[in-house]
Amino acid sequence: MSQSSISFVPHLPPHLAAQKLAAQLAAQKADSSNIEHAMSGEVAQNAVSTHVRQPTFALYTLGCKVNQYDSHQISRALMQRGFRRVEFRETADLYVIDTCTVTAEADRKSRKAAGRAHRNNLDAVVAVTGCAAAYARDQFLQVAPNALVLDNSRKLELPELAIAELQKRELWNIEYSMLREQIGSEPMPASTRERAVLKIQDGCNHNCSYCIIPTVRGASVVKSRDNVIGEARAFVREGARELIITGVSMSDWGRSRKDEGARMKDQQELEAKNLSSISHPLSFRSRNAALCSLIRAVSTVEGLERVRVSSLDPADVDDEFLETVANTEGVCPHIHLALQSGSAKVLRAMRRRYTPQMFLKAAKRWREICPDGGLTTDVIVGFPGESDEDFEYSMQMARDANFSSVHVFPYSPRAGTVAAEMGDFVSPQVQKHRVERLISLGNELSINYATQFLGKVVPILVEDNGVEGLTPHYLKARFSPVLGDNSATSSTRSAVSPPFARVGDIVWMRATSWNCGALEGEVVARPL
Repeated sequence: MSQSSISFVPHLPPHLAAQKLAAQLAAQKADSSNIEHAMSGEVAQNAVSTHVRQPTFALYTLGCKVNQYDSHQISRALMQRGFRRVEFRETADLYVIDTCTVTAEADRKSRKAAGRAHRNNLDAVVAVTGCAAAYARDQFLQVAPNALVLDNSRKLELPELAIAELQKRELWNIEYSMLREQIGSEPMPASTRERAVLKIQDGCNHNCSYCIIPTVRGASVVKSRDNVIGEARAFVREGARELIITGVSMSDWGRSRKDEGARMKDQQELEAKNLSSISHPLSFRSRNAALCSLIRAVSTVEGLERVRVSSLDPADVDDEFLETVANTEGVCPHIHLALQSGSAKVLRAMRRRYTPQMFLKAAKRWREICPDGGLTTDVIVGFPGESDEDFEYSMQMARDANFSSVHVFPYSPRAGTVAAEMGDFVSPQVQKHRVERLISLGNELSINYATQFLGKVVPILVEDNGVEGLTPHYLKARFSPVLGDNSATSSTRSAVSPPFARVGDIVWMRATSWNCGALEGEVVARPL
């Protein structure tokens, strides 16, 4: 296939993307060595002698990307101590549930997971942590008596505390002591997933009226730049191809209270002149200079294929952030801005720090800077006092912002929050109808966004089953393991029989259709 016949949708400048695809097409002979590389994590985990039974653990994670990061760290620590991970439905020595309490449904799923773990193996240690564990500890002891329940402040102590509980069992302790003698005192290498979450900040200093997170996660804290870069390099050494930079209030990174005070003063002056920092980026102090510098630094880590940036508060978006995401080589052209509501009245009641007009300016500016960039959002439906008119504002905002995907959440009161005491609750029937309408609109918007990629070649980071993954623009993609190049020889085609690609490979697919929420097509270059 000639390069000129391919329409690229890269996360690199077009000329670099073309060079990259050409290199992949020219490097088919390296395929066997790539398979060996992809298997290296499995080899490391199977290096333990089979003469002694490895202890096992199962992990169940609910909620946000910050939880995903925490869970990965727990998993990593356990594997370094000789544990082998199994599926949550299997019998294990230790079950870890990293919980979420953002909604009542998240609470229910967290309790259900703890109860299921207890029933799977009555002799196992069930360790529960995360936000729901901090919010309502006793609910877990009801479904899993003697569970180890740890709030977020003690989450990363979980591996050692769980092992201490297991060591109270004589036979388990004898086997584990023998295992540690075999593997030595040094930590074992722990393979990582193809997409790893890199947490740079935790906690929140804002007090949105509906949110319990500041209570269960505490005040905002940030990691040092050196620690972030060091951890990024460690993830890459362990096999990660994409890093997702995340935090509960990520824009706090690199910003002092003094900086924030100066920025707010600038913002007030702009608003008094009826200007906007989104459209006048040079007229105020860039609020995200340090964060953008960090994003660029992470993107240069050797061996890293992609960087994806997690959610930023719409009130903190500026041109430097948008341009950094859009134009930095290796950074995925996708942002997530949580709208929550398109109604000014509801946003005030939610204690959000932006107006619908501010949000729409940010969304439109993103489209100017990165016309095909992904723009995803969250919307809460049925907030106390939300009228039919308020909901229609949210519907119209979704259309005007032209989201690529909309995550819809029915409002769920959280005890201890201001909103839970407001009254004037929306009936479940009305809430359900509004949720269905917004989901339907979100699906339409997703289809409209995805169709621009049909006929183009997109890079996919392969996940899970080896025949699907994510594009840089945050679209799910499924591919057929057959080279789409009509000029390919029969010997080349025969070499593409399953398993065609392994988790962590990058493949290039020509998108031919959108089906069931995913781009579908055929691969035009074998993975590297």
